Amino acid sequence: MKKVFSVVMAVAFVFAVAGFAVAAEKAAAPAAAPAPAAEKAPAAEKKASKPKAVTVTGTIESIDAAAGTLTVKGKKGNVDLKAGEKVKLAGFKVGDKVTVKYADGTASSVKAVKAKKTTTKTETKTETMPAAAAPAPAPAAAPVKK
Repeated sequence: MKKVFSVVMAVAFVFAVAGFAVAAEKAAAPAAAPAPAAEKAPAAEKKASKPKAVTVTGTIESIDAAAGTLTVKGKKGNVDLKAGEKVKLAGFKVGDKVTVKYADGTASSVKAVKAKKTTTKTETKTETMPAAAAPAPAPAAAPVKK
C-alpha cells in the first residue's frame, strides 16, 4: 500500500511540475510577441505625432519677435502660437491682418493679408460729373446783430 501511494504521489508531482512548465511557456510567449509590436509602435507614434495643420486668418493682437510668439484673433477667438524654425516675425506688428498656418501650437507660416481695393459708386459718380452740373456752394450766412 505504501508503494502504490508513493507511485501516485510521484506521478502527481511530475504532472504538477509539467503544468508549471507549460504555464511558464505560455506566459513567455506573449512577452515575446510584443517585441514586433514595439517595432510597429514608433511608426504609429510618428503618424500620431504629426497633427493636422490648421489655417486661421485674423489680426495680430500681440507679438514678441524676440521670443518668437504671437497671438492672432480670428473668427473663433484668440490663438496663442509659437513661431516655427523658418518663420520670421520681424516684419509684422500689432494690428496687421495675417493668415497663419499652424499645427500643435507652432506656426509653420505667417503671411500678410493684402488689403482689397474697393471703389464705391458715389466716388465714381462725383468724379465723372461735369463742373457745370455741380451744385453751387451754399451762400455764406449773414452776421447776426446783437
